[in-house]
Amino acid sequence: MNGSTKGPQAALIAENFPTRLCYSGASLGYQLTAIIAGGPAPLVSTWLLKTAGSSAAISLYVIVLGLISLAGTAMLKDRTEAPLE
Repeated sequence: MNGSTKGPQAALIAENFPTRLCYSGASLGYQLTAIIAGGPAPLVSTWLLKTAGSSAAISLYVIVLGLISLAGTAMLKDRTEAPLE
């Protein structure tokens, strides 16, 4: 990933936790994402390629994961003007 995604991502994650939990909340989010989505991704991709016979199934898998991420982000509250207590 590059700076155009990491910068907004860091701000988005940090502002969704109270100040006293900011580092723990962000770390927990990163670690759980790695376990849930990142860990099995190569296994699922290999299985999809073997089962479907083409990379189109892998593309669909990535699109579905992206839509899940988009839905999760859309459900976050806007905390732009919230105090940083």
